Amino acid sequence: MNNGISVYCGLNCSIDENIVLIETAASIGLKRLFTSAIIPEAETDNLEFVTILACAIENDMEIILDVTPETISTFDFEQITLRLDDGFTALQIAALSHIHRIMLNASTVTEKLLLSLIETKANFENISALHNFYPHVYTGLDVQFFKSQNNILQSFGIPVGAFVASQDGRRRPPFEEGLPTVEVTRNMSVEYTARYLAALDTDFIIISDSLPTSEECSSLTNIAPHEAIIKARLLTDDANVINLLKQKFYSRLEQSSQVIRAANSRTLLNSMNIVIKSDNNPQPRQKGYITVDNADFGRYMGEIQIVKCDLPADPRVNVAAQILESEFPILNCISPKQNFSFIFI
Repeated sequence: MNNGISVYCGLNCSIDENIVLIETAASIGLKRLFTSAIIPEAETDNLEFVTILACAIENDMEIILDVTPETISTFDFEQITLRLDDGFTALQIAALSHIHRIMLNASTVTEKLLLSLIETKANFENISALHNFYPHVYTGLDVQFFKSQNNILQSFGIPVGAFVASQDGRRRPPFEEGLPTVEVTRNMSVEYTARYLAALDTDFIIISDSLPTSEECSSLTNIAPHEAIIKARLLTDDANVINLLKQKFYSRLEQSSQVIRAANSRTLLNSMNIVIKSDNNPQPRQKGYITVDNADFGRYMGEIQIVKCDLPADPRVNVAAQILESEFPILNCISPKQNFSFIFI
């Protein structure tokens, strides 16, 4: 997952601070640098801008430059990807896609535009997409709209990125109220938001604010695209069960209203050559419990389920862990055949 940071010239960070941020981000594996040529408040210094771009190139980062039809210009740097804001026609986009890597505005793109790009023979190998961020509070995207836009783009083979707001670093002026893509994440931690957006089928994530902390940058390094990574508390000391729960799973294609079923957990159990014994203390199952079917369930032994509503105790089912209530929004993102895994605290 090629995640990244943002740098804005002429705002509230010095050139030295921006260079340190770029070098720090690159050193921990972040691969992208977003910047913009369309910030009205910025007092842009061309020398500073060129210095920042050169630093990103030296650190092997892809530069994403936000442009409009009025501000677009030709750059000599091969590493620059043009993120096209609104106003470009399908013909213009198609032509640019043959000479540049480009990113569409994922927040406003339509299926009609994407079909037009096929008709105009755009080079889809050079096309990805990146959502807007929203400085004005309460104007960020609705969760379902965000997921719908991702799904439309990905159905055309276009990967999609989104922005997360810094909480502990320096926020970008003029409002300094965060720059999220999805409104409900405006005041959520970078670590939580990144896991949430990944579960909503996001391919890459960029911290949008001016100067995130090193901890916030580091929190992006373990995020996997399209995977729901959920924090939970262990309720068992059975080493075999714990070992099984530390694997990666994907949900079954068919959905139940009561539980989320791992499609591959029984296969994983067989490969581990272990037996899940009954814990002899069957418990009622609450929403958010993670359960493992034990040997008394015969061929279902090893099936992992996440409980979606309260269910009665069953001696064939061991209660193994409990998902934190704060993680329920991520839990609710799990769709058929989606990857998921657990972090135990």
